[in-house]
Amino acid sequence: MKSLRALPTLSLVVLSSALALGGGAPAPIQTAPTPPTTAAPAPAPLPVACTEGTWAKAAIDLVTQRGLFIGYPDGQFDWCQAATRQEVAQVLARLLAQLPENTFNPAELEVLRKGVADALAGLEALRAAQAEQAQAIEALRAQIEELRAALTNLPAGTAGAAGAEGPAGPQGETGPAGAQGEAGPAGPQGEAGPAGPAGPAGPAGPQGETGAAGPQGPAGPQGERGEKGDPYIPPAEPFRYGNYVGVSYYSILQQNVGSMVRVVAGNDQLLGAFGVRVTGDIRVTGSTPGNSISGAVTYRGTTGRIDGILGVGGGFNFANSSTFGELSIGVDYRVVDRVAIFAEARQHYYFNGNINQNSRNLSSIAAGLKFRF
Repeated sequence: MKSLRALPTLSLVVLSSALALGGGAPAPIQTAPTPPTTAAPAPAPLPVACTEGTWAKAAIDLVTQRGLFIGYPDGQFDWCQAATRQEVAQVLARLLAQLPENTFNPAELEVLRKGVADALAGLEALRAAQAEQAQAIEALRAQIEELRAALTNLPAGTAGAAGAEGPAGPQGETGPAGAQGEAGPAGPQGEAGPAGPAGPAGPAGPQGETGAAGPQGPAGPQGERGEKGDPYIPPAEPFRYGNYVGVSYYSILQQNVGSMVRVVAGNDQLLGAFGVRVTGDIRVTGSTPGNSISGAVTYRGTTGRIDGILGVGGGFNFANSSTFGELSIGVDYRVVDRVAIFAEARQHYYFNGNINQNSRNLSSIAAGLKFRF
């Protein structure tokens, strides 16, 4: 059955190739000496025979050598499988791509016609063999039905005489033990045995609650008056200068592809713990938000040599031509009176300018040195 499906495919493709190239015309067809303009197909392996005989072998060799059939990716042709519409369309497309430079001569057309005739003759032979097989199968089915009917209608035979009794078989294995029975009633209690030796002493119990305090005793005689000591002088707080300038280096958190330098100047004890500062951010390398300047009001909390600083203000970005609000929080540690190290986190919110609507918030963390005077 598989070979019978494959033959119409081979006949259709070979006949289509012959007719498309002038199969019915008696005039000779010349093959152009120049190569085809389209890319030549990759060399295909020889067709693998999947049926007995040599039906249309010369025609198959011809169309595979011309590149009309190039096989499957595994190098096989599988001539016994029926071709799909897409495969036939690919063969016709390759055939049209080779026209008119690469065509068939009369001798090759004769090979194709003979291949079609061989394929059709083989197809008819297979159809006849299939018809004979179908008839033989039907005859075999009829014989089977006759045998079934004969077996069904056979008369039942009479029962034969009983045979002699055979010897006893060997004894079987012992079966598993049965379930345990219920326990019987308890016997009378025996006499009490002698007392055993005393056990070790147990651990001490928890301590009891504390009793109420007794009455205060009488005051003793006053001692002699000692010499007067020096007055108490509290330790002096570390001296701090109010004015400062500082410099720090940082990268942008959301877009860590560039770096910037921050320069700060101000006074953090202008009015008690309140102060002011001015900040300038300068691009150093990479992609950054650009140069900007800002001013802020600060509030300071101090313990020893450590200062915590909170700042609120605003500024202007020169690269984006935009204004922004600023919030900062940081900490200083004064190593000596005039030199401190600091770190701060800052958040900018841009109100306008050439800023992406989805990235108006910009965060940064910077660390550096401050010089006080």
